[in-house]
Amino acid sequence: MNAVAPAEKARRAMDRRLKRRAVVKGEITIPAVPHMLHEYVAMCVETFEAVGCAFDPTQLSNLEAILREQLDIAFAASPRSEIVLTYESPIGTAMNYFVRPQWLSLEATYDNWIATREPPLFGTHPDARVIELAGRAPDPREFPILDIGAGTGRNALALARRGHPVDAVEMTPGFAATITKAARQESLRVRVIERDVFASVDELLDDYKLILLSEVVSDFRSPEQVRGVLELAVRCLAPGGHLVFNAFVAADGVVVDEAMREIGQQMYTSIFTREELDAASSSLPIQLIADDSVYDYEHEHLPSEAWPPTSWYADWTTGRDVFDLPREECPIDMRWLVYRRT
Repeated sequence: MNAVAPAEKARRAMDRRLKRRAVVKGEITIPAVPHMLHEYVAMCVETFEAVGCAFDPTQLSNLEAILREQLDIAFAASPRSEIVLTYESPIGTAMNYFVRPQWLSLEATYDNWIATREPPLFGTHPDARVIELAGRAPDPREFPILDIGAGTGRNALALARRGHPVDAVEMTPGFAATITKAARQESLRVRVIERDVFASVDELLDDYKLILLSEVVSDFRSPEQVRGVLELAVRCLAPGGHLVFNAFVAADGVVVDEAMREIGQQMYTSIFTREELDAASSSLPIQLIADDSVYDYEHEHLPSEAWPPTSWYADWTTGRDVFDLPREECPIDMRWLVYRRT
């Protein structure tokens, strides 16, 4: 082994001393994804070592324990959550840091969108898949529709303009107010119900011809919530009526681990397997009759001036918000799933 030259050894010693004279302050904000704990620990260690603060095994174990606790707290509270690590290194080799969780509810997240983003938030044109299903009605006036998670009314208002009586359920107050105002201005048959649709079905009908959830299931946190949608459809659809929703589905053979699920939820991209979707509909009088790529269907059927609906739509619907891969290599895809009430 070649000995380090005296000049190089001296240079390294000066570098160590220089770093000890530096005063460092910073902040790291990362999405709360508990099963990415080891990657987050490595990120912190790399950051701290870059400024001359290496952790011994005990300090490293403490950092890992703190991060684990705060990640779990934040993610359990909301998928719109993160942890914030602030750190400061005074002159010397010590590193002081503090970790805190922070989060927003789903309603608060979308209220923040209203306050900070330029409209239209979800595009201006209704979903082509929804319009195709509604277009099967001989008489729209006799074809009531339930729009769950109606957002700004992109689908509900368009359907009402076609003559459909529409019930729009929306839990975000700002979105509900937007739909109500637009419906009144145009004298449309839209009844806005401002609440969580799963809290009670008392205000809902039992003979809807179409129930839709557009860009809603992507915010779910468990297959049990999908089961809840299917049970509600059985309760509220007329025989022969349809339920349609879009959801991110893993490709056959892909193992969906907890890290993938957690990152997906953080990215408005909750991921389900086909086995989970099949189990959710098990024993219910409802049958899956169509399963199409959202990207492909909307790209083919939307008017050219309406494509893409938003700047983020293409990457989001093809799974690239979660996976930094070309579309053809992404292990998930957003699918339009259409069920018929038997």
